[in-house]
Amino acid sequence: MVSFIKLVQKRISNISIGPSTLRGQPTGTINLTREFLKSFDLNIFNNTLSESDFLNKLDEQTNLLKEKIHSKSWGIARKALNIFLFQSSHDIFLSKEYGLNKIIPFLEVPLDNPNAKKLVEMAEQKGIKLRWNNIKSLIKEDSYNLQKFAKQVSNEEYNCDRCYLDLYFWRGNKVEE
Repeated sequence: MVSFIKLVQKRISNISIGPSTLRGQPTGTINLTREFLKSFDLNIFNNTLSESDFLNKLDEQTNLLKEKIHSKSWGIARKALNIFLFQSSHDIFLSKEYGLNKIIPFLEVPLDNPNAKKLVEMAEQKGIKLRWNNIKSLIKEDSYNLQKFAKQVSNEEYNCDRCYLDLYFWRGNKVEE
């Protein structure tokens, strides 16, 4: 029988990676990504004590997923992992099982057009040049610079961890009251 925790992880992989998450990707990319995440060893983050340690582990997993998907896009793989890890760390069962609450301060904001364009716009207002074309062509160095700026902005202007910037940037932060 499949364990409860594995069923929860399967559910999180399915709800994290949908058609809108990987829009425009080759046929089969969603299923390949979900399969990778269903069997993903979340335990690798259990002993993470620093952001650099987390990012090294995330880079390794990004490269592994990149090799599984048809496009071989580093940016697509990273976006999928960032969304999955955000959802997993906020799920009460997975977070407790794998100690994922410890990685929340290290999580990256998922880079998609709205988030990246907002960061580029904010950076330009501060005289900082960031590169963004699209998620498919995103490379590690450009992602690093966007995430570094996102961390600065999240701390200075929003008083939150950078993974939550998506809440402020997505669809223009329009909340019905």
